[in-house]
Amino acid sequence: MQLQDYFDQLVPNWDREVTPERLECLSNIVKELGIKLGSHVLDIGSGTGILLPFLIEAVGGEGRIIALDLSAKMLLEAKAKGFQSIVDFVQADATAIPLPHNCIDLAICNSVFPHFNNKAKALKEIARVLKSNGQLVICHTASRDAINQLHQSIGGMVGADLLPDETELRELIGQIGLTVTSLEDNPKRYLVIAKKVIRPPD
Repeated sequence: MQLQDYFDQLVPNWDREVTPERLECLSNIVKELGIKLGSHVLDIGSGTGILLPFLIEAVGGEGRIIALDLSAKMLLEAKAKGFQSIVDFVQADATAIPLPHNCIDLAICNSVFPHFNNKAKALKEIARVLKSNGQLVICHTASRDAINQLHQSIGGMVGADLLPDETELRELIGQIGLTVTSLEDNPKRYLVIAKKVIRPPD
């Protein structure tokens, strides 16, 4: 079974896992990011669209949101919810994002980063599409340990899908020319923010 097939089969029950507490946590995260009206946001691993209402409110009518997911069935479920036309749904792998260079203000990876089989390649691709001063956000509504324990307990396709420790993550992000500006890991949430800073030539 491929990872796409694995997530396709989870669609019927996916939204049942969404609690009011999770929604409040995600709403707060999006608010704290200070997304400007008119921004172009890439929601990687968008799934059934849990983040989309918060992102739509943040970017306003002049913004654009690209909801990208590996699972076609997840995207179909999200489309069926009738989100505004500022949302484009794209089926693709994070290691091959079908967007031009330097076109995204903020890329957010909610509950998906552990599932990137090649995290270094995915990060490099995200950095490619980010504008100068654009931000990468990696977030979960639980701690790193809780997420890793959950995936290990499920086993199978996702048993080895883990969040790296802080040292490894900072190194991975540093290798693509981004700088970690914030890293938070507690029982209620995991939140990493990194910025793409283009340094002028000497």
